[in-house]
Amino acid sequence: MSKKEIVTQQDVAERAGVSRSIVSYVLNNGPRNVADETRQRVLDAIKELGYRPNEHAQRLKMGSNAARNSIGIITGGQSYNLLERPYYNQILSSLFDSAHQMGQHIRFFAFFDALKDPIFFNKNVHKDEISALIFILPTFINQPENKELLLDVVKRIDNIVCLEESILDLPAVIFDRAAAARMATEHLINLGHRRIAFLAIPDERLTGYKQALLEHNLRYDETLIRRFTSTKPSQSAYDITLDLIDMHNPPSAIFAANDESAIGAMAAIQDCGLRVPDDIAIISIDNIELAGMVRPSLTTINVPKQTIASFAIQFLIAQRDFPGRHPASMVLPIELIVRESCGANR
Repeated sequence: MSKKEIVTQQDVAERAGVSRSIVSYVLNNGPRNVADETRQRVLDAIKELGYRPNEHAQRLKMGSNAARNSIGIITGGQSYNLLERPYYNQILSSLFDSAHQMGQHIRFFAFFDALKDPIFFNKNVHKDEISALIFILPTFINQPENKELLLDVVKRIDNIVCLEESILDLPAVIFDRAAAARMATEHLINLGHRRIAFLAIPDERLTGYKQALLEHNLRYDETLIRRFTSTKPSQSAYDITLDLIDMHNPPSAIFAANDESAIGAMAAIQDCGLRVPDDIAIISIDNIELAGMVRPSLTTINVPKQTIASFAIQFLIAQRDFPGRHPASMVLPIELIVRESCGANR
């Protein structure tokens, strides 16, 4: 069958060896149940033929303008609790706001696992639906078991930007995590701290932490590196901080990889009858809104979340309007926000 021909439900039915009504039941999840084996044959046929529901025929007749201004958002890490995280909530809301302001439409937002459904994949990841894609948390997408599907996405949509880090050599809008960690750690060192714990995410932030210690001739101590659970950063950091406080030689300061873990650490310190920053100083990265509201207020490295979102939309529009150029990633500036938790303002 020519790729230019429109694939119909009848084509799917013939490929799967079922009736057209069975295909309809699978597509609409009812009204009748379909045996799992039969359903899988239909899904396989949909994937092989690249079938797209007829509801899109009108969009095809209207031309490409709707798709030209439509963007999809795909994120990895369904178990990462992304929708519960203040940092990513701000990025997501900024993406929708920026898209609206620039005359773009967010066609869909989905976790990567949704693309494993060929109905969803063929319906949404198509040039007749969207002109561009944004990948959020791409590390969780770029897993070996997702490689084939990820390459299928890239083949269909050639205008893609990643947020925070690049995969498959795709362009990205990022901040320098190593530089942010180095800036945070050096701030504590300059305040006189020599025994600094790190509530860690094992990425470039760990590299920046190590670099700051090395540049100031401080010994790297593996016992001060504690990885918190990314799905529940505040509670996990709270528990870890209790362990740090119980050490024979506890740290005088804690650098937390993000604000949520820092707030959990502050709660643990105060619950132990200690004070921030008098007994243990705290610094982190992100600068979510809550960082300025907790007491003591949180010293942190500001990540320009709204700018990340705005630049991502601008980048996709530029790539769409001026195709053929080799896209380059953008590294956005960071800034130290000094508040109360580090003790510098006393």
